Amino acid sequence: MLAYLTVRNFALVADLELHFAGGLTVITGESGAGKSILLDALGLVLGQRASRAQIRPNSEACEVCAEFDVSHAPQAQDLLLTNGLGDKDDLSRCVVRRIASVDGRSRAWVNDTPVSLATLRELCGSMVAIHDQFAQQQLLGVTTQLSWFDDFVAQPQLVEKVKKSFRNWRARADEFETERERSNQARERRELLQYQVNELDAFQLQESEFEQLSSRYKRLNQTQSILAAVGQAIDALEEHHVPGIGRTRADLDRVDDHSPELDSARELLDGVEVGIDESVRQLRAYAESLADDEDSLDEVAVRLDQIHDLARKHRVLSADLFSKTRELRMELDALDEGENRLTELQKSVETAQEDFLENANELSRLRTRSATPFADAVISTLHDIGMRQATFEVTFFESEGEAGLERVDFAVSANSRYEPGPLKTIASGGELSRISLAILVVVASNSKLPCLILDEADIGVGGTTADEVGRMLSRLAERTQVVCVTHAPQVAALGDTHLRVLKTRDQDIAACELTGGDRVEELARMVGGHRINAESRKYASVLLREAQEFNRTQLSK
Repeated sequence: MLAYLTVRNFALVADLELHFAGGLTVITGESGAGKSILLDALGLVLGQRASRAQIRPNSEACEVCAEFDVSHAPQAQDLLLTNGLGDKDDLSRCVVRRIASVDGRSRAWVNDTPVSLATLRELCGSMVAIHDQFAQQQLLGVTTQLSWFDDFVAQPQLVEKVKKSFRNWRARADEFETERERSNQARERRELLQYQVNELDAFQLQESEFEQLSSRYKRLNQTQSILAAVGQAIDALEEHHVPGIGRTRADLDRVDDHSPELDSARELLDGVEVGIDESVRQLRAYAESLADDEDSLDEVAVRLDQIHDLARKHRVLSADLFSKTRELRMELDALDEGENRLTELQKSVETAQEDFLENANELSRLRTRSATPFADAVISTLHDIGMRQATFEVTFFESEGEAGLERVDFAVSANSRYEPGPLKTIASGGELSRISLAILVVVASNSKLPCLILDEADIGVGGTTADEVGRMLSRLAERTQVVCVTHAPQVAALGDTHLRVLKTRDQDIAACELTGGDRVEELARMVGGHRINAESRKYASVLLREAQEFNRTQLSK
């Protein structure tokens, strides 16, 4: 429940601290006193949008701090634990603070830990709900109607699972569609690549084959000149060098001297003679190989021409054709992997859809079972607050989305003789206010929301109906904390705590808790306006006495 609210430099509030107790707290004050400003300040700390207009004139920033007791708020406790935001000294305590600056920036903290607005909204949404006249108008929308109905069903975890599983399914489906579009665009490219790769594979070009063929072609193309040069070398060696070395060796053999230098010269000449003989042999073998390759020149030329043709076709240099072949094959493999990924994505879409349908069908079953009890409870509450001929129905329509497999439409009739019709076309302004309040009370009774804030939810009702509204809120406050801004003295009298909002002489907003005679005076003002007299005070005292008696009776049950 809400325990404390501290407001500084917010609109007309300079510095204000309010303490809230359990049960029903009523807030009263003259029109324009600033009651709604307090709720606006609370809305800021709950995560609503900040505005520069909310900052007190001549101030750089406004600050709002709210302290909650989460002892009986398991969802809030789970969120605090999950996000590591719990108060280590007191797990039942949650302090939320927000500062908005004139430069348009705002910051938020939970138990002194900075948090995002999304986290702030999620956490505070599990602890408190504000209902004002804007919320009544929102009730005309099917989205709000379904949201309120789901609050009655009281399965927030399942509702969140449905939302997340739907978003996951759609995200997977979008990813699949993107990949399929890309795959469709790549299909023609894939067909071309397959043709090109098949053609190149059939050609069976080997790495460095072009370089080797070019070198061989050059050699084969110069065979005659090479053979002539080799022949001349052989002739020169055989005709001149070999005989000359032989004669020189014979001359040295006739020298009768065993000088080491002479012996060394003889050995070197022997080596030269052997080397020349070996050179002649190698040259003859080389010449013979050239002669044998003469017939393959045409074959090499044909192969080179084919390489050149393919290279021109693929717009690359002949030396780069083998690399191009490998590049095309890698691109084709990547497209094949894309086809495999498309298959995997399709399976993931089907799995995600099954998960969504499983959760959504479970939620649908709960909604169907809850429709009649919800309608009966709303009808009973409407009868209690003066709409004794009212009928109310919950109608389902197929509508697949993150909310599930259906939407709801509240149908109402103020007179049981007429068939219920859509809320937005049937209900008048006053009726909408009471219908909205009745639905809210039914929802709050079932959803176990820790704190409910009502801003003039009793507008348009008075007399006995206002008294019944107050008693209904009082009964509701036995299960959840209710803070109600009201202009109805019958409602104000039933409050367990009564706060009055007023403006000081400096036009600052102040608030105080009323007890005893001060409370009678405020109720008398609400009864008689500015003309407070003995009659209005008497009536106020009667209202207060009857309200206290009702509250005592409720406590004794």
